[in-house]
Amino acid sequence: MTTAPPAAAPLPPATARWWARMVGLATAIGVLAGLASAGFLATLDWATETRLTHPWLLWGLPFAGLLIGIAYHHRGKGSAAGNNLILDEIHEPRAWIPRRMAVLVYGGTIATHLFGGSAGREGTAIQMAGSLADGLNRRLGIHGAERRVLLLASIAGGFGSVFGVPVAGFAFGLEVQPVRGLRWRALPLAVVASVVGNATVHLTGVEHTPLAHVTSVDWSVGLVAKVALAGVACGLVSVAFAEG
Repeated sequence: MTTAPPAAAPLPPATARWWARMVGLATAIGVLAGLASAGFLATLDWATETRLTHPWLLWGLPFAGLLIGIAYHHRGKGSAAGNNLILDEIHEPRAWIPRRMAVLVYGGTIATHLFGGSAGREGTAIQMAGSLADGLNRRLGIHGAERRVLLLASIAGGFGSVFGVPVAGFAFGLEVQPVRGLRWRALPLAVVASVVGNATVHLTGVEHTPLAHVTSVDWSVGLVAKVALAGVACGLVSVAFAEG
């Protein structure tokens, strides 16, 4: 952990000047998240191809895991908390997110895939985006509620850019850590960060993992009812998990 940011401050009035400033910051965060995701995806493709070409690399997985653990233990400074650290800082700010988190999670995930391990890309993208965003917050002296809102936007930018799903990105950013009283201000900024992050990846020429496309859907009242019921069930399970 690094030194604590200044004490929390409420959001200032939502003037046109404030919105212009925050949209500019959300755009910058989207670019940072997109560049990080593009580099991560490109390196991930290389790691996967290398492992498939050299199957013997699988034998190095235990040693890679050991080195990753040592790196986090001696150099992590709280980075081992991963996504939870970012969520905790949004919920109750205590300390700046370590800038080294982006490097550690990137290197650890790539090494894991290179040696045949399994590691999700969404956590990596979110941690890289959150670390870079808070580095920007720290440099510009942004703290309090504004910092929390921009960290929410960074989650949207990281998720949307790494999967190429900007709509799901800003929805995920707002739902994964709901903050009462800030959501309506965070919504447009999350949209900006997610859309800009996704566009940045496309501009670099890096391709996202292909997703299945549903060509046609035979909509009916029964189908809509089933989807709605599934949504309610998923929502209840999510609330139970979050509150449990």
